[in-house]
Amino acid sequence: MPADDRPADDRPADERPADLRPPGQGPFDQRSADQRSADRGPVDRRPADPGPGDRRPPGEPAGPRSADPRRPPDYYREDGRRATAEEAQRLLLDVRGRLLAQDVIRVGAVVVVVSTWFTVIDLGIAANGRPLLWQTIVSDHAMHADIGQYTARDKALRGHAQAVAMITGRLRGLVARAALDEAHP
Repeated sequence: MPADDRPADDRPADERPADLRPPGQGPFDQRSADQRSADRGPVDRRPADPGPGDRRPPGEPAGPRSADPRRPPDYYREDGRRATAEEAQRLLLDVRGRLLAQDVIRVGAVVVVVSTWFTVIDLGIAANGRPLLWQTIVSDHAMHADIGQYTARDKALRGHAQAVAMITGRLRGLVARAALDEAHP
């Protein structure tokens, strides 16, 4: 049967076989960032006043920032002041200098690493309007998870210590429970 004589396929485009889908409507097709609608509103809602952590570049208007995906990320120094792209590159390359604390937790056969880092890049805005510049990550041989974000170095140190205590306690409990389960099946 010629292609023109085939009956129309009434299934939705995403349920049709790949060769019958209209271009750009496959399950993995997405519009690029500049083709998406701009009506989603501002993403970044920083306070308009230039308080700590909100040092805007010269000429940037006050108020919410637009959701422009082409806008470069915000870079910061450890003290919360904005950094230039050159400063950020230097900071990002100094991996050891950005590591605030790291603990290796060994409980039985389980080994977990808790690390707290200065990120240089704003991870988001805290409730107090300041950028989240410190991050605590837990990892083992198979995964890693972000378990804390902080606005200041001292808060990051406290958060790191709390994470180490919490994870150590939970691992000890899990290992003890597993040992009991093996002893009494």
